[in-house]
Amino acid sequence: MRIFLTRVFFFFSLVLLCSAANNCAWFVGKLHCSDPTKLENVVVEIWDKDRSFFPITLFVDDDLAGRTITSAEDNGTFKVEGCASDVDFLFVKNEPEFYLKIRHYCKGRAEVTYAHPRNMKVFVPETNDYFTKHPIILG
Repeated sequence: MRIFLTRVFFFFSLVLLCSAANNCAWFVGKLHCSDPTKLENVVVEIWDKDRSFFPITLFVDDDLAGRTITSAEDNGTFKVEGCASDVDFLFVKNEPEFYLKIRHYCKGRAEVTYAHPRNMKVFVPETNDYFTKHPIILG
């Protein structure tokens, strides 16, 4: 009986450790550049922040969740979507924390701009439109 209870406890412990929060996000927004012609071919990526203070996840990199590339017709507007899963820690739900990484040539050289929306935890079916009202300034 003791072996049975030990196995049941072990099984439920694994289930608790292996659960994950899976969510998707849609971001829409506007990019600004001092030279509007440089807003073409801007790469807008949505990433899930995975770094944590827990010793197990100290060496885990962030996850690429989605990517889009702007065109000349976009005039700096973008729409990007992505999904990610984060492993829950015991009974603490660990929702994905999305942010944007923008690769551009606004100043004539390769640059990367990071943008963190005010409310990162707006998930599908809602759209995070924070950057529509607060455009991202590139260089």
